[in-house]
Formats: sequence, C-alpha cells, structure tokens
Amino acid sequence: MKKLFTTLMGRLRQPKWRHGKLSTLLMLLAVLVAVLLNIAVQKAEDTYALRMDLSFNRYATTGQETQRLVAALANDAEMYLLYQNGEENSQLLQVLSRYAALSDRITLLPTDISRNPGLLTRFSGDLDTVLEADSVIVNCPATGRYRVLDYGDFYTQGYDIQLGDFVVEGISYEKELTEALVYVTQPTVPTVGFLQGHGEYTLEDLSVLADLLESNHYGVSTVNLLAGDTLEGIHVLLLACPVNDLDDTEIETIAAFAQNGGNLFVVRDYTDPVEKMPNYLSLLRSYGVTPLPGVAVASEEDAGSYYGEPLYLLPYMAEIDLTLPLITAGMDVLMMPAACAFETPPEPGTGDLSLSVGTVLKTGPNAYLRNVSDGLDTIDKQPGDHTGELPLALFAHRMHYNGNVSRLFAIGNSTVLADSYIYQRTFSEQFVVAVMNELMPENTISLDVMAAPAFRPALTAGSQHLGIALLIALPLCCLLAALLVLWPRRNR
Repeated sequence: MKKLFTTLMGRLRQPKWRHGKLSTLLMLLAVLVAVLLNIAVQKAEDTYALRMDLSFNRYATTGQETQRLVAALANDAEMYLLYQNGEENSQLLQVLSRYAALSDRITLLPTDISRNPGLLTRFSGDLDTVLEADSVIVNCPATGRYRVLDYGDFYTQGYDIQLGDFVVEGISYEKELTEALVYVTQPTVPTVGFLQGHGEYTLEDLSVLADLLESNHYGVSTVNLLAGDTLEGIHVLLLACPVNDLDDTEIETIAAFAQNGGNLFVVRDYTDPVEKMPNYLSLLRSYGVTPLPGVAVASEEDAGSYYGEPLYLLPYMAEIDLTLPLITAGMDVLMMPAACAFETPPEPGTGDLSLSVGTVLKTGPNAYLRNVSDGLDTIDKQPGDHTGELPLALFAHRMHYNGNVSRLFAIGNSTVLADSYIYQRTFSEQFVVAVMNELMPENTISLDVMAAPAFRPALTAGSQHLGIALLIALPLCCLLAALLVLWPRRNR
C-alpha cells in the first residue's frame, strides 16, 4: 500500500499531471461536490423548509397556531397548485412547500391544468370561485371534502379614499390554507340546518347566506321535522321568518335539541305574524327574546343611524365579546332595511339566573316603532308609537339542568343576510362569521391571523433635524480642517 501511494504521488508530480490532467480532475471533483451539496441542500429544504423567510411581510412564514393544527390533522390532505404552460406562481409554491414540510400528511401536487383536464371535472368551483391557473385545491380523499381557493381568497381589500375604490391591501395565505386544511380533514364539520315546513325562507331564498356559510367551512342542509327529518348532526338550527306555527312535537324536539347543546339562529321580519304563532313565540321567550310589532324607523335627530331614508337603518354595535373584534377593526357598518325590534333585555343578574341575554345591534336613541297594523299609510311618528333606543339583534345563553349551554341569536331583518348588494357594500359577511363563531366556539374553524401587507410601505420623511445638522456639519468640518492646515502658515 505504501509503495502504491508513493508511485501515485510520484506520477502526480510529473508536469503533465500538475499542469493538465490534475487540474481537470480537481475541477471535475469540485463540480461533483458542488452538485451533490446542492442536491442535499435542496432535499433538506423540501423536507424541513429550512430557508429563512426574509421577505418584508414574511408572507411564507407560518405561526405556532398553524403548526399546531397541521401537526394534529386527522386525515391526509392533498394540495394542488394549478398552473398553465409551465408558469407556476413561485410565491404561492414556496408557501405550499412549507406546508408540505410541516407534516407528512400533506402532499403538494403542482398540476398543469392544460395537461390534466380531468382535474377540472373532478373538482368544481362555485359561482365565485372557478378552477384556473394560480388556484389551489385542498382535498382530503378520506372525507371526500375539498376547498377551492383562488386569487380573491388570498388577498384582502381596503378602501382607498383617494382612488374612491377598493384596492388590494393584504395577503392571507396562512389563514385561508390552514382553515381549508382543518375543514377538509376533520371527520365532521359543524352543520347549519335550515328549518322548513312553516313558510320559512328556503335554501334558494337564502342562497347568499348559504354560500357564505359553506365558504367559511360550515355544512348546510334543510330540516323538515314535519316530514320526519331529525336534528341529528345539526349544530345550529336556523329559523328564517316562519309564517305558520310549529306544532307541539316540533317544539319538544327543538327543546331536546337545545338541552343537548344545540343552538338557534332566529331571523324575523316586521311582516311576520309572530303574535299568531304561540308555540314559536314561547320558544323565543324561553331565551328572553320578545319580538315587538311594527317597523323600526330612525329619527332625523340621530345622524349616522340611517342611510338616505329613515327605514334604511345603520345599526350601532353594542360593545360585547361578539362585536368587539369588528368594532376594533372598523368593520362595524351594517345596513338593515325595514327592520323590526325586540324588547330590551333585563339587566344582567336579574330574573332567571340560568339565562343571559344581551343586545348586539341597536338603533339610535330617538328611533321609534311604526305599527303598520293601525292602517295609517305613513312612516311618520304617531302618538303612542314606541320610542327610544331599540334592540335590533339579541344574543342569549341558557344553562340547562344537565349542564349544557344552548345559545340563541335573533336578528330583526332578513335582508342584511340575504342581499348580495348589502354584502358587497357593508360588513355583513364578517358579522355573520362572528355570530357563527359565538354560537359554536367549540366547533369554529377560524384562524385569528392578520393579513400580511401586500406592498412594501412607502418611505416617509421622519425628523429633519439630523439631516440639517449633517448639512451644516460638513462645510464646518471642511472649514475647520482648512484652518488647522493654513493657520500655522499664516506668516509665510
């Protein structure tokens, strides 16, 4: 071995190796090491997402809540990044790669839709979301649920006063992707049942609300107790403006549903004949909710409490747990055309101690109820009209004898929930999501993550004192240097 090593070293010292073949061999070796190192680093990045996110808004960084939820996924999930003609969204790809690195249950599948047209038939979007390039499909084969996310889901908007229009303001990759993963992988999802059989609004009448609930990870179904349906698997029962009374058996079924922790979402309009439905009225009163007859009218004295006409109410939000996040974020603008009101709930700590009722939305202090049943074809205030601050929405908690808590939300207007124009111009969507989160805090699929800024903030001028001082100091320093040099030479 020693002789072989001596012979090899002797040959390498020859000029033809030192100046030719040796240099080539070393260069090839260096290239091979660089390639292998690059492959190893890329493999480590794909597996562990070690690359630091140095972007100004840290758009690809996932928080501790996301990491906890992803680590606890109940089933495997697939994340399809759709692209076309080889043009992948590099920013979105980086975000998805980090999700795939967080859990072995997540598989990232970049897919060229021009080469895989079958994917478009396997997964379908809805009226607001279509399958196109730069969309993401989050799918769970085990549950059969999937969510399609497009450009509009990943970007938040804000109103630009100077432009007079809504503009892109933030990026919400983490919130949307994490919520979609949790939704598609969990064994069951919270379901809202739309009660039918009493002249209520149908699922088609409330399609805007139904689409909103589904896009926020709630299941939606119809329930007709008269036709033999049950409330099994229903978490929230929606009663949307019934015009016929519930029978005794239905009331007993709903009471049992509530005692087991079921929740109620009540919607009523001023035209609903509640006084002719004693069973339905008794159900509402069991939660401290008493409807008042008539339509709520804003007073001209309460500037800002209505829009254009006094029937178009802009309600005030009471400062409670449900509304505080909306008020803090400036999302407290709603519109309730032709709304009705409820009796003011008693002060906390009075009456039934197992029941707590609070006001959510209210009118201005000088509003009044115009009882249209008096035959007067006017909305002007009449003697005897109920006057003062009127509750337009209430939220109640009832503790049952078995320890379960049942919640009820009641709102005196259906248009605020069913009109797409109002959704576009106000914060009805955010309000509905906040209500659902409060009705089912234990089943909420909502990640409290702030959207990252979409654009780097522009440079702004700060204090000018330092700049002025530098401008003065530079010539003074030059003058001082000149004096130090020239002063000793003054007599030469």
